[in-house]
Amino acid sequence: MGLPVDDDTTVYTLSFGDDWAVVAQDIDDLEYMTRNLIEEYEKWGLELNIKKTEYMCISGHQQDLRLATGQVIRHCNSYKYLGIKIFKDGTLDEAILERNMQGRKAVSKLNGILWDKNITIENKKKNLQFHQKAERTLKATEMDFWRRSAGKSRKDKIPNKTISRQMQLKHDIVDDIRTQQLIWYGHVQRMEEHRIPKKILNWNPQGRRKR
Repeated sequence: MGLPVDDDTTVYTLSFGDDWAVVAQDIDDLEYMTRNLIEEYEKWGLELNIKKTEYMCISGHQQDLRLATGQVIRHCNSYKYLGIKIFKDGTLDEAILERNMQGRKAVSKLNGILWDKNITIENKKKNLQFHQKAERTLKATEMDFWRRSAGKSRKDKIPNKTISRQMQLKHDIVDDIRTQQLIWYGHVQRMEEHRIPKKILNWNPQGRRKR
């Protein structure tokens, strides 16, 4: 049961506050673990909200999870955990696209600020804090932000390089993401060997077990 990371460590759950994710290798193990989790909750006077609980299988057959108690947990193609949408194919492409759409909506709401010629470039910069397709999408959204900040629109047909030079950009959002990834990688590498993030980083999956 759970997900063996090495000979000494098995991940059964991911928890943050009252958000819990149960991790299993097959549906039988998941049913057993979920049933036991519900029983433990009840001992503490807590109740698992079945209606809000969902089950997702990564790269496998999608089906509802039926507990021995008769309760049914619906299967789903995606779910949100700690603000990130996780999809059944195990990739983050859709999550990035969704965040990108949210970013475009946020940029459009800033039009009054971005088009204001009385606000300096430096102050405008403070407002903006993989996969090749995802990278192109992110870069396009970022450039839309800077173009508006420069008081220009796509109709002006000004090249991206000109906008970047005008806004004094030394790097783009993808560079920033890669920098943050490297910082996190270094942080995990410096962890002690018994830390779970370090073990997950060095984990080599042994394949899926099906029944």
